[in-house]
Amino acid sequence: MSPRPGLRLLAVVLPLALLAPAAAHAEKVVTEDAVGDVVTLGPTEPGEDDLANLVPAPDNTTTDVVRTTVDHTGSRLRIRIDLRELGDARLYFAGVRVRTPRGTYEVEIDDLGRKPKPELTRRGAVECSRLRADADAATARVVVTIPTTCLEDPRWVQVGVGVASGEMMTNADGAEEIVVHGDDAHRAGDIRNRIALGPKVRRG
Repeated sequence: MSPRPGLRLLAVVLPLALLAPAAAHAEKVVTEDAVGDVVTLGPTEPGEDDLANLVPAPDNTTTDVVRTTVDHTGSRLRIRIDLRELGDARLYFAGVRVRTPRGTYEVEIDDLGRKPKPELTRRGAVECSRLRADADAATARVVVTIPTTCLEDPRWVQVGVGVASGEMMTNADGAEEIVVHGDDAHRAGDIRNRIALGPKVRRG
């Protein structure tokens, strides 16, 4: 007795279904950063680079990145920055570097602990109406959301994050000067001219 038509069809379709790719999910990469690795820039001698003398500042909590999470879907890139504490200094910002197959973008988020103001650039300003940055003091967290259309829909990204803050201090001569603290989320106790990039995160 020959198999019924339904069973013959199932015998053909089932192997094909098993070979078909599974539905794509967003790839999420979490990177832990050392706690207490904030550095103070300077003071430097006249004519020297600002990064020539980095002084450890482990007690600074508001600039200390402890974790970054990169979530890359087909429609948006979401970057979560977790800090030890979210402050409210006036000079307080984050820099996000996003490398894609077609080039590198930068997001600068000013007024980080109050009402964050993000701007996307790539050799000049990039119009991106749905670019967002949200801060939550209770969780000490900043979330940056970039529509992938603003990044030319990349297959993958590499993301770097740096946070910096400034405070007015009186130097030995009695003059006020701004002292800058910083943390690179992918370096421990070190800052360089370019923010370090994390691993590739492929589009889900």
